Amino acid sequence: MMNVLNPELMWVDGRCYRILENTGWSDANNISPYVEDNCSSDFKDSEDEYSDTDIEIEPYGSARFKHSFHVAKSFFPFIIGSKHAVRKRLETETKTTIQIPKLGQDGDIVIIGFHRKGILKARRRINLLIEASRKKLDFTHFLSIPLNEGHIIMKFNMFKNEVLTNSGKMSRGVDERIFQTPSKLHITIGVLTLLDDTERNQAIEALNYCKEYIVKPIIEKHGQIPIHIQGTEIMNDDSSETKILYAKILDNDGTLQKIANEIVDYYASIGLLHKKTENVKLHLTLMNTKFQLDEEERNTKNKITFDAMEIRKAHQNTVFGETTLKQIHISQRHTISSNGYYQATAKINLLEDGSV
Repeated sequence: MMNVLNPELMWVDGRCYRILENTGWSDANNISPYVEDNCSSDFKDSEDEYSDTDIEIEPYGSARFKHSFHVAKSFFPFIIGSKHAVRKRLETETKTTIQIPKLGQDGDIVIIGFHRKGILKARRRINLLIEASRKKLDFTHFLSIPLNEGHIIMKFNMFKNEVLTNSGKMSRGVDERIFQTPSKLHITIGVLTLLDDTERNQAIEALNYCKEYIVKPIIEKHGQIPIHIQGTEIMNDDSSETKILYAKILDNDGTLQKIANEIVDYYASIGLLHKKTENVKLHLTLMNTKFQLDEEERNTKNKITFDAMEIRKAHQNTVFGETTLKQIHISQRHTISSNGYYQATAKINLLEDGSV
């Protein structure tokens, strides 16, 4: 049961909210309601959430104002709610009219009202709904650093062969199907839910921004960023009940960590990524029990584990390779490209000569 005295907190656009499951308007389509929470000493009134210059509000008729903005159609059911309950409540509390395209149709959301502050308040609350509902949807893409280089693949295959024939042969749950596909070895920086062309283009623009203003300045200061892969670790505390076993990324000077953290911060700031931890967990997944499941099973089964005790003992210092940061991709989930890696919605090349 949820602890109502210690609910989940969510920050959106500089404001803090409590996420409560059992309030009166939770008849929306699986949407958790929100309650504004004064979590900071400089908490602002709702009309101060945006200035008039933050969003475009234009005159509409003789006495009203209008604001239009794009929202992926996948979010419309969350904003409308069951029997239009969410939309109606938003309109009542903000004294606006909110026009939303019919379900299944594309188009902008339009907010109309007699006062600018009502429109600003409605926009803020819709932003909050989108932020909350995005977390409920499966991710479609992820920011990745490909590590499918020949010598790393060779080391991985040596590891896999050793585990299957020796250290993991008698271990519970160890199966060839739970190993990563060698051509898809990578570091995940963050996961994304991109629901239409507008969001995909926004993610691409963000990647180019990160190249120019985050990655390049760090490379210019420190030189090429080394990636050293050595040793194994698990995501949980009990080696006998392991879901994911990964190779550790040794980042002695912290430059790779800094790049990953700042990229995640930027994507979170534009609403395309939900930041869960302060630091990105840099790792190279070697084995994952979900690899043996189809998509439907992955969403319903979450207790499949294997015994990794002997594997960890045998490979606590195994070197999987060394390389440098060459590319960052927006990778599309459940795809495969001509070289066996994920299809890239976009990529940035980081070698000095611009080659891959």
